[in-house]
Amino acid sequence: MEKTQNREFCPDMLSALKNANSILLCCHISPDGDAIGSLLAAGLTLRGMGKQITMACGDPTPNQFRFLPCTDEIVGPEALQGKAFDAALAVDTATLERMGACAEAFLAAPVNMQIDHHGDNPRYAQMNAVDGSAAAAGCVVRRAMRALDAPLTKEIAACLYCAISMDTGNLTQPNTTAEAFAIISELMEAGLDLDGAARRLHLLREEPSARLLGRALNSLKIFGNGTCAGMCITAQDYREARALPEHNSNIVNYALNLPGVEACFLAEERESGEVKASLRSLPGWDVSVIARRYGGGGHKQASGLRYPGTLDDLCALLEQDLINLTEGKE
Repeated sequence: MEKTQNREFCPDMLSALKNANSILLCCHISPDGDAIGSLLAAGLTLRGMGKQITMACGDPTPNQFRFLPCTDEIVGPEALQGKAFDAALAVDTATLERMGACAEAFLAAPVNMQIDHHGDNPRYAQMNAVDGSAAAAGCVVRRAMRALDAPLTKEIAACLYCAISMDTGNLTQPNTTAEAFAIISELMEAGLDLDGAARRLHLLREEPSARLLGRALNSLKIFGNGTCAGMCITAQDYREARALPEHNSNIVNYALNLPGVEACFLAEERESGEVKASLRSLPGWDVSVIARRYGGGGHKQASGLRYPGTLDDLCALLEQDLINLTEGKE
């Protein structure tokens, strides 16, 4: 088991959580499995300690994760207006901006803290439990649970499995650690329905998601002497597939899993006109360098960005960026 798991867990944060009665928990906008799973696991842990919890997110919970317990309790930022909390805790949220409209209530709390695993996190909270070597924020949440001597229930196990498995490609990606495997073992001992949860998270795909995947694959372009790949999804693709942003989950990995491909991107245009991209790479290539160039960020092998121009312009830029990266020109 990794040494990071055995470090003393932020004594000030533990004291703050124990002393607070009402606690606001937030995660990032456009929530993924790690965000939702970590939010629910932390919330249920604190509720089990007798705390009054409010779980909030700037965007709705994707249908893919709604089988998890208490997702119906996650509120939007509008529900936080006029409410006061003793403390606020953000999970899997690399920057305040990624918290969206929930940031106002987070900052209004007299004590604010965060649990995260993004290496480029600027430590924006008063108390920061940030470990860039952790496979998922869910791993750091599990460390906090141990430090709080909180029980691991079957419900919390399902949430932590979602967090860890979704951020590691079901324990297959380079960020997967020995700690992640050890935690999964603990979750199974706590009663995790591994078969059922894995099927819901990694195998089932709603019809709009399948149709959107087809559109993305139809746009596939290989370049950089076969070492790079790119896909794009237009706003029209979303409309014709009757898809929502949540339906693009894991599509980018289809490009990375082609033989010979070492770095890839999925660029997309939303109905709102927003243009963004997800970047992935194999170990040895740091796509976060490219993401940061456009004001984005993330991990070395998994990053994202937003772009103020057109989808076509972004695709052209990212193609050259990936070629430069894999040719050692970055």
